[in-house]
Amino acid sequence: MLNRLLIVIAVFYLLPKGMQAQQNKTPSNDSLTLTLQQVDSLSQRIPVMYSNKGCGRCVTAAHFFDEKHIPYVKLDLAIAPNNQVMYQLAARAAGKPNIAILYPVVVYQGSVYYGEYPLNDFLQKFAQLFPQEPKQ
Repeated sequence: MLNRLLIVIAVFYLLPKGMQAQQNKTPSNDSLTLTLQQVDSLSQRIPVMYSNKGCGRCVTAAHFFDEKHIPYVKLDLAIAPNNQVMYQLAARAAGKPNIAILYPVVVYQGSVYYGEYPLNDFLQKFAQLFPQEPKQ
């Protein structure tokens, strides 16, 4: 949990001033919001995951990313701006406005993953995009 918060804070300070989240306080996983442009830019470097509280698939994905040491930013879909941007991303990826979405939604390097099933197969394939650190 602390590692994820540190990543969010680091990302906040790495983004150019015009791209920082529109917050007057230090961002956390529960309050961070990003615009469509910000997500497009940030997701070129690290995955952005949209998650619903209480979503078992979202919890599974977050635990998997943590276990595999995959850095990511998690955005809460209970916050209206995050929900709106997530739908824009998924609709843009699908090429149509009305789509069914299966959570979590992960955005990374120009791809939007929003209906991945089975989840564990997707996560295993997704993890291959990240080199594993050598064991010591």
